[in-house]
Order: sequence, then structure tokens, then C-alpha cells
Amino acid sequence: MANQYPELLELQETGDRREMKRALAVRMSLLGYSRPAVAEVCGCSVQFIDKWKAAYAKSGISGLKLAYKGSEGYLSDQQREHVLQWLNAFDTIAVRSLKEYLEKEWDVVYCSETSYVQLLEQAGFCYEKSQKLNPQRLWHKM
Repeated sequence: MANQYPELLELQETGDRREMKRALAVRMSLLGYSRPAVAEVCGCSVQFIDKWKAAYAKSGISGLKLAYKGSEGYLSDQQREHVLQWLNAFDTIAVRSLKEYLEKEWDVVYCSETSYVQLLEQAGFCYEKSQKLNPQRLWHKM
């Protein structure tokens, strides 16, 4: 029995956590385990099992894999590299300064401040809580 459905076993062992759960549920179901038993072992509903078993029957192993790949970034890889080099010229910087630079140089305005924070972290900066006299958020090189 262990050698049955090798593609499911491989995904179950090497995939994303969500893919692994899908593969385990489908494989157990195909091996003849009852839906309630599979649901208990996998920590899912019987509807979950039915959904992914149908996806596997229709599309094979690709039906169990994650479909969402994310959206294209606002900055190209080359632009991101340029921004990181620009950031490396500073020992401390405020998020506001990075926002102004990105808007002026690349015409990029992120909806979430998280995107600016991720750029700062990639450049080796860490957040330091501001003092009461200085209301600016300062990021310092690690």
C-alpha cells in the first residue's frame, strides 16, 4: 500500500503545508479509509476531502497544488537593487524618506507601509523606537 499513489506521497512529503494536507487527505481516501476517519486524522471536514479528491480526479496532482502565485511587484529586480544600494548609503533613515525617494525616483507609492518596512529590512535596517522629542520613526543599520 505504501507504494500506491507515489505522486501524492511525494507532494505529501515535499509540498507546501496546505498542499501536504490536501495530498494526505486524498491519498488516505483513495486507500479506502472512511471520510470521517480521514477528516479526524487530517483535522479537516469531509467536504474538504471531497473537494480535493474531485480536484485530483479532474486535474491530477496539479489540481492539489497552490494556484495563487502572487502579483507582480511595483519595482523590477534592477530597480529594487538600485533602491537597496541607495539605502546602504545611510546609517539611519526614516520611512518617510524612503517613501519620498520611491515616489520621486520610480513613481512608486505602496498602499501598505509593510512594503517600505520590508525594503528597509532587506537593506539591513532594524526599527528603533523613537524618542518623545523626535516623532520620526528611525531605522538603524544592524
